[in-house]
Amino acid sequence: MDNLTGIKAEKVFTFFQEISQIPRKSGNELEVVSYLKEFAEKRNFIFETDKVNNVFITKPASQGREQEEPLAFQAHMDMICEKEEGIEHDFSQDPISCFVEGDWIKAKGTTLGADNGIGVALILALLDQSENNPLLQGIFTVEEETTMIGSIEIDSSKIKAKQIISLDGANEGEILIGSANCNEWKGLIKAQKQKETEERVSYELNYQGFLGGHSGGNIGDEKRGNPLKLLAKAISESKIQGLRIGEITGGSRVNVIPREVKMIFTIPKQETKDRISDLQAILREQEKGYKGSQIRIQQTEKPKDTFSEKTSQKVIQFLDQFQHGAIKKAEGRVILSANLAAIGTVDEGIKIEFSERSNQSIQEKEFLERLEKQLKEQDIEIFWHQELKGVEPKEDSPLLAKCKKVYQELTQKELKELITQGVVEGGFFTNKMPDCEYVAIGPDTFDVHSPRERLSISSVQRIWEYLRKLIQ
Repeated sequence: MDNLTGIKAEKVFTFFQEISQIPRKSGNELEVVSYLKEFAEKRNFIFETDKVNNVFITKPASQGREQEEPLAFQAHMDMICEKEEGIEHDFSQDPISCFVEGDWIKAKGTTLGADNGIGVALILALLDQSENNPLLQGIFTVEEETTMIGSIEIDSSKIKAKQIISLDGANEGEILIGSANCNEWKGLIKAQKQKETEERVSYELNYQGFLGGHSGGNIGDEKRGNPLKLLAKAISESKIQGLRIGEITGGSRVNVIPREVKMIFTIPKQETKDRISDLQAILREQEKGYKGSQIRIQQTEKPKDTFSEKTSQKVIQFLDQFQHGAIKKAEGRVILSANLAAIGTVDEGIKIEFSERSNQSIQEKEFLERLEKQLKEQDIEIFWHQELKGVEPKEDSPLLAKCKKVYQELTQKELKELITQGVVEGGFFTNKMPDCEYVAIGPDTFDVHSPRERLSISSVQRIWEYLRKLIQ
């Protein structure tokens, strides 16, 4: 990214580039912690960590501003690790290869990590360059993209401010004031494979090239599609009888919309001609609906063993019946959604990952009741579940009023209040600190949680100027 040298907000991009050189897969943030420690010690800032390795960097107030309200900025250190098929990249040790294309910073074949590396970079630049400031604190959390353990277990006694601005939320021109409650599950259909003894025909069905994306921010975009849902729909509509799954794998994480799925299956020989022809016709129509997708079926080597027809039917039925996408909207905004995220063959059977997000408790209650019935019908045993708390909008917030006032003065535009389907860490902050104010802002990023992720350079520059004015 040499062509960013000398531009406005150069320091922000320098920090982002340095962070991008550090592998920071969720749960693997210790190198970032060391980087932040070195940053703080070089500047004589106060550096602290808690038991789960969250980092707190505090910069004292400038002379004459000691009595002002302290202000904290928050971001998470980890990133989602997705890569395109055929790309060789080890997220546990390889740096992200960033490049500039017009107004965009992108990565070569992988997620960029602007979610939330740009938030970390903005905070470091603020701590580094502000000269007339109230007490400032940078809060950097771990494992936001997976377990949320950083925000769940955060030591709130180390937080010096009751006003917290997250840099992991809305895009430019918006300010997040509320977020969804989220439930995430991993379930198992317990089953053992059996040897294939009958005369059957084997096929491999592949869905590739779908856009994927963030299960909160992108869930309302129907053009993205969900290959798991499409596969199940195609099998159901073709009315193939006697199908047995040998292998099925697709998706990656519970908070990522899947981009691909592959299923190897067998069917009785008498089902081959007409049913496969019907299936192929369905697949051709599906492919037309999703630009860039590739949907292919071909005969393949017969697997040694398969799941029973009954187990296979349960899998297809669950995938087909699960309510993926934007389920409820109000005033054009998604208020209830669900993500059918991943599936895989394991020793114990077939594992399925899925999630739900809601901004209204009554809608969530109805969804959970329907889901519970479906889980029972398909004999799916939940072996992992976590609930992520949403942020309740706070009335008469001085922090919100200040953020909106400064934005209006700087841009002559109104800062739009946003209640999102995204899950932010603020729900855990406000739960532990009921009197704290929490909002989220940020520059324009698109297609996060996918290798298409990109960050707007000009948007970062404008957000940088806004944050600097906010501190003054």
